[in-house]
Amino acid sequence: MVKLSEDMVKSLENEIVFLATSSKDGIPNVSAIRAVKVLDAEKGIVLIADNYMNKTLKNILENPNVALTTANCKDVPYQYKGKAEYYTEGEYLKIAEEVDKALKPELKPKGAVVIKITEIYNLKSGPDAGKLIAKDE
Repeated sequence: MVKLSEDMVKSLENEIVFLATSSKDGIPNVSAIRAVKVLDAEKGIVLIADNYMNKTLKNILENPNVALTTANCKDVPYQYKGKAEYYTEGEYLKIAEEVDKALKPELKPKGAVVIKITEIYNLKSGPDAGKLIAKDE
């Protein structure tokens, strides 16, 4: 099980997060996102509110494999890889609404992307760049 450290959680929830997706044909896409909440640091579960996703959502529905990092990758140098699921109702949508309300009260999410992080890599330059730090067994 991949666990997120306190620094990782703080960075994911407070920095701009870059979410990378790919279509079923391998066409990449990257989105900058702020509406993020770590649901369970011990299990590596992250929620992203879908406010404006178009290509990103299409890609997630075609190919659930995603990667993320934060704008603060100099201080918290990690790349997270995992599987995404999309929800348009229920508990996850309610959490996405709360995340949006805290950021910008007039936002209303279309859905919620829930990512189970399965791998964490080092992004710090040097001999350990790209090194696998944690992986689900």
